[in-house]
Amino acid sequence: MIRLAFVLAVLVAGACPAWAGPVTILADHLDVWNNKKQALFTGNVYLKRDDLELFCDKLRVFYTEKNGIEHAVARGHVRIRQGDKRGHADKAELDNQRQILTLTGHAVMEQPGGRIEGETIIYHIQQRTTEVLQGKGERVKMSIDENSSRKTSGKAPSGASP
Repeated sequence: MIRLAFVLAVLVAGACPAWAGPVTILADHLDVWNNKKQALFTGNVYLKRDDLELFCDKLRVFYTEKNGIEHAVARGHVRIRQGDKRGHADKAELDNQRQILTLTGHAVMEQPGGRIEGETIIYHIQQRTTEVLQGKGERVKMSIDENSSRKTSGKAPSGASP
C-alpha cells in the first residue's frame, strides 16, 4: 500500500483564519479535478492542521478560485481529535466560509468531564457554540462526570481502587 503525502498549503492560501496555516493530508489515493476545483482523498485519510487531526475513509475538498478551502466533506469512520477533545460521526462537513463544523450520523463529542451525543452536532468555530440535534422520536444525550474534570493530586480518592 502506497501512502501519498500531499501538503495543501496551496489550497489554504487566502482561506479563513481557522484554516490559515498549512494542512497536511495523507491518503492511499488522490484524484484532483482542477476544472471543478475539487480534490478527493481516499483510503486511510489523515488530515492534520495545527493541533486538529481528522481521520476518515474519504475526504472531498472544494476550493475557491483563489485556492482557499471553501468546504470539505469527510465520510466513513470519521474521527476528530483536538487536544483533549475527541469526536466521531458517519460524516463531517466543514463550511470554511461560515466557519461551521457539522458532524452527522451517530455524532459524539467527548472531552474530560463530559460527552454529548445526537444525530447532528453543529459547532460554530468563531462563536465557540455547539448545537446538538436529534432525529425524530429520539433525544439528545449529555453525560457529565464532575470527578474526571477536576484536577487531582495524583492520589486516588479514598475508597477507590487503582
